[in-house]
Amino acid sequence: MGKSFSAVKRVVSRTFWRNTFNRDIVLQLIVSILMASLVAGLISVAADSFFGKTLTTIVGEYGEFDVIVNVREEKREEGSAEIEKIIQQAFPGAKLQTGPTITGLTSFFVGLPGEYKTKETYEQLDNTFSSVPGKSGISIMTEPRVTIKGVPDGAKSMLVDRIMQIDGVLFAFRDGGSVTVILSAIDKSAFVNQEIQKLINERQIIEITFPVGSEPENVIRLGDRIAAAIREEKAVTVAENVSVDSKNNEMVYIVSTMIELKRFLTSYATQITLTPQSTDQPAPGDIIAFQGTAAVPLITGAVTDAGNILVQVKSVGINGSAEGTITQGTAAQLSNTAGRKLKDNRIGEEAFTATYRNPRQQLANALTETSKLVGQIPGLAVDTQNMAGIGINTLNNYNNGVGAIEQTLTSLQAAGSTIQAATGAMAGLSTEGLQTQLGNSSRALSALASTLQVLQLVNPQVAGSIAELNTTGQTLDSLQSALVSLDRVAANARNAQTAIGTIVTEGNSTLAKVRAFDVTGARQNLTTLSGRLTEVQQFNTPLVAAQLQYLAAAVPNMRDDEISRSEQLFDQIIGGQVIPSQRIQIMTSSNITVDFIAPVIYREAGHENLSIYTAQLGTIQQDPRAQVMIILMQVKAILAAMVALIATVLFLVLDHTAVMTMLRRQGRSTGKPEKGWRRRVQEFRAVFAAPECLYGMAIGAVLLTAIFIIAGGGIPYLPWIGVPFLGALLGLAVANNAEKISPLALDEVTAGEALGLSYDEIMREIVVPNGRPGLLQKMNAYKVKFK
Repeated sequence: MGKSFSAVKRVVSRTFWRNTFNRDIVLQLIVSILMASLVAGLISVAADSFFGKTLTTIVGEYGEFDVIVNVREEKREEGSAEIEKIIQQAFPGAKLQTGPTITGLTSFFVGLPGEYKTKETYEQLDNTFSSVPGKSGISIMTEPRVTIKGVPDGAKSMLVDRIMQIDGVLFAFRDGGSVTVILSAIDKSAFVNQEIQKLINERQIIEITFPVGSEPENVIRLGDRIAAAIREEKAVTVAENVSVDSKNNEMVYIVSTMIELKRFLTSYATQITLTPQSTDQPAPGDIIAFQGTAAVPLITGAVTDAGNILVQVKSVGINGSAEGTITQGTAAQLSNTAGRKLKDNRIGEEAFTATYRNPRQQLANALTETSKLVGQIPGLAVDTQNMAGIGINTLNNYNNGVGAIEQTLTSLQAAGSTIQAATGAMAGLSTEGLQTQLGNSSRALSALASTLQVLQLVNPQVAGSIAELNTTGQTLDSLQSALVSLDRVAANARNAQTAIGTIVTEGNSTLAKVRAFDVTGARQNLTTLSGRLTEVQQFNTPLVAAQLQYLAAAVPNMRDDEISRSEQLFDQIIGGQVIPSQRIQIMTSSNITVDFIAPVIYREAGHENLSIYTAQLGTIQQDPRAQVMIILMQVKAILAAMVALIATVLFLVLDHTAVMTMLRRQGRSTGKPEKGWRRRVQEFRAVFAAPECLYGMAIGAVLLTAIFIIAGGGIPYLPWIGVPFLGALLGLAVANNAEKISPLALDEVTAGEALGLSYDEIMREIVVPNGRPGLLQKMNAYKVKFK
């Protein structure tokens, strides 16, 4: 054991650590692998880029768009505006691009953000874009995907659930009459297709068709009875009635009625407007909780109570406000309008305030008030007719009133003329100058009296003069006051004169307008109105009021959560296909034959006038672009594999044949040739187990496998485990022809051995320089001493 370990240690040391020819081989092998991998990768990437650009030019970027909305050409502008509005509200961040118009239809490409690529989103696409004017259909183009056509409606849920368990499936959903599967990556396509095909092969559809005149009364119940009988009598584990057809008129009518019922209920559901109190914006599908009738207010982190009101967000506006519907409780209980957003079924911190409008209550109130108004119509008609009579009498006296107005204006004008004549002189009188003179005189007399009072001290006789001066000053002051009053009278006279002129002018203008009034036409209109009011009195207004009260009572008396649940139920029913009347589809295991279950079918149907067939559960329709991408990936891998094969052969031929020739010379046997079976063994060893063969197979396997791994090479139908064997086979073929490809210079080798050169020196100085020109020879040129 110790000797073996020492031998291995010496080989490893000689190969990797010492400056030997073995290390030269290892370095050459590493460099050749890197060079070949680089060349193979560049060629495959260049080819993939070329083909990818060609494909992009034809069908656009891979994965760029997810939905195609087809709109009639004449509604192109309205449809574009509505689609843009919808994606802003329902899919913020979505991309919209207008496509070409073909056969009267314009295609609009919608690219959904990653967070909206969910099963729920795709299943509701028809409802989401239902308001688009001129919409002609919606197509899914999310890539990569797989579509399963022809799946009966009753089998879709089972198939979707089982497909969701396959590795590589992002999600699956019902797409009209098909099941569409969205994959996580394109390289999973082949595996997912195989697994889906296995699921389809496990089941089959037994189709029972009835000719005209032999249809069962209730095809649904008959299908259920046949399925139950097959399970019970034939011990079949899988037998289900999955009948689907859209040509049954009765079911079409039912579905149409349900759609109208849903629309009717939706129009009467309470409309909730939610306003966020923070920067966090709600999203469609979020649940907002309100206290409602619960005794405890909303607490962060707590679970909701049965008395809480729950509102589901349906759409979000540009300003951040949201519209929603009540899914638990009713609007009458929404007394506290402060709400919180639910997170993981618990009350969160994001706050909202709510306002609501209850169309049911509004309509009931409107109808009730209208019925009351209708009851007042007869009395209102009588009162209006009386007023019309009064109006007619007033019009009859209209001319007398106009004459009285004319007489009044004439009298007023005459009075104004009299006032103007009486006050004309006074109106032009101005006493301002006289008032000034009197004031100056009064002040002068007052000053003179003050001077005489000083003289009175010397001559008492001037006292009488002082008294006369004071009396005269008082007289002058009284006269000045009288003049001020006279000015006021003059001003009033001027104002009165102006007012009278204005009254007369406006009176004449009013009189002109009154004279222009069409008295005859007004009298005729009132007479006509009186006649129509007489007809109104003949209407059966009590009957109309009773019908309005009946309509008010007929308004849906439902809670909001009942309306919401009814809508969901209608969606589930309407979302299915219409049941057929001439065909029954039974899903069974694929190993069940028609002959095995035919007797049960005939007995339950009551006759044999029917046909029984078998069909697949569905048909896989490949995504065309995904298939092209897979082919391109395979082409890329094949190109890398071809380069790897060529590089392996070239490196074996140019660099390693000289080494193989030297190994063959060293391992050549000098003994006698064997006979019999030993000769066969000897020949086998010479072909497969000789040192040069083992060396060639090892080098070929390492080269090809390493290049395959690094460059991403691949060969169809060749598993990875076969790549080393293929490389070894190439190495074996080159080894068996090494002497022909790179003959050995025996004279020089023998001379080198005679000179005592070591194996490393012989290989570096003689064998490699005389071999084929390759990478090993280039790398060895720096180590040649004898040039």
